[in-house]
Amino acid sequence: MENKNYIVLFEKYLRNEASEEETQLLLSLLRKDKDLDQYLERRLDQSHPEIDEQTAQRMHAQIRSTIAQGRKRSLRTASLRRAMQWAAMIVLPLLSALLVYLITSDQLPGNNRVTITAPNGEKAIVTLADGSRVWINSGSALTYGNDFNRHDRKVSLDGEAYFEVAKDTQRPFIVHTREMDILALGTAFNVSAYSDENYASTVLVEGKIKVNTGGQVEILTENERAIVDKASHTLTTDRVYASDFIQWKDGNLYFENSSFDEIANTLSRVFNVEIRFASEKLRPLRFTGTLGNSSIRNALDILSLTSAMHYEMNGTVIELYYRD
Repeated sequence: MENKNYIVLFEKYLRNEASEEETQLLLSLLRKDKDLDQYLERRLDQSHPEIDEQTAQRMHAQIRSTIAQGRKRSLRTASLRRAMQWAAMIVLPLLSALLVYLITSDQLPGNNRVTITAPNGEKAIVTLADGSRVWINSGSALTYGNDFNRHDRKVSLDGEAYFEVAKDTQRPFIVHTREMDILALGTAFNVSAYSDENYASTVLVEGKIKVNTGGQVEILTENERAIVDKASHTLTTDRVYASDFIQWKDGNLYFENSSFDEIANTLSRVFNVEIRFASEKLRPLRFTGTLGNSSIRNALDILSLTSAMHYEMNGTVIELYYRD
C-alpha cells in the first residue's frame, strides 16, 4: 500500500540506500502529511530524559526548516541527515507503530495531495506506488493523491512528462490535464500540456491509449500523436516518430515545425533564462530539428547558423535579433 512508503522510504533514507526519486518522494510525503509532522513533534517532546527540551526543539526545527525548502537536494544535506538519524533512534519505532495502526485501521487521511515539481532548468523522475515511472520535464508538476493505487490510479499533469505505466487491467492509469484525459492500461507515452502554450499533445511510444477531450475521443496506436487546439477545442491525430518527442529525457530538444516563439518559450524553461525578441519578424520563423541540451549558447548557435537570427546574451537575459 502507498502508506507503507513512509516507513520503507524513511528507513532506506537513514541507511543511505534511497535513490534520488525515492528521496524526492519522501520529501513530498513529509511536506504534505501534517499528521506525521505533528506526531513527530509530539514524540520529540516526549523523548528520552537525556535529551533536553531545547535540543529536541532544535532538532525538530531543523527538520521542519529543511523540508519547507521544497527542493529535492535539501534532504541530501549532511546537517539534516545527522538530525534525522539522531531523531530516528528515538522516534522511528514509535512512528512505525503509529503507521501500522493507521494502515490497519484505515485512518490515514486519503485526501492529501502529493505534488512533484520540476522547476525551470531542472527535471525529475518518480516511481509511483504501482511501479509506474514518470519523467517530469522542466517547468512541470505531477500531482496525485496519497491513496494512489489503493482504489484507482489517477494523476494530474501541468507541463510535460513521459510515462512508463505498469500493467493493471483492473485499474486503468489516467492522466488528467486541463485539455484532455488520457487512459492507459500498461504502456509508454509522452504528454505535453503546458498552460502557456496554444496546443496540448500526447504521443504514444508503446501500447495503446485513449484520449478524451470534451467528448471527442481518439484511440492511439504506436507512433501516433493526438493534438488539442486550445482555441478551437478540436482534437486531431497524425503519424510521427514517437522517439523524437521523448529526446528531452536524454538531454536533447526536438522541434517539429515549431515557431521561434514556441522555441524561445521552451528554451526559457529548460535553461531557466529570459529570452526577449528585439525583432517581431523572428517570432513566426519555423524550425525542425534537434538542439543539443548541453548549454543555451549551443542551442542558440545552431539556430543562428540555420536562420536569420542572431543573439546577444547578458547573464540570464538573451536578446534575439533579425539579421537582414
